[in-house]
Amino acid sequence: MIEVSRTLMKSEPELVELVEGVEGLEVTMAVKGFGTRVELRVSEDSGLGEPDLEAILDRLAEPQRRPFS
Repeated sequence: MIEVSRTLMKSEPELVELVEGVEGLEVTMAVKGFGTRVELRVSEDSGLGEPDLEAILDRLAEPQRRPFS
């Protein structure tokens, strides 16, 4: 298994909504302090590598809504 994790400053429901569309990805989330600890895992033969999982975490960490337009 390939695994990466990071604490993100988003709520668990918000993150679940963003991760739903990724096939073959195992996601574990837990509230930790002011953020949510997100762990992503895929099998070795999935075709995804650690850089791909890091890119997914980067995308999840980006702000989705802007408070002022």
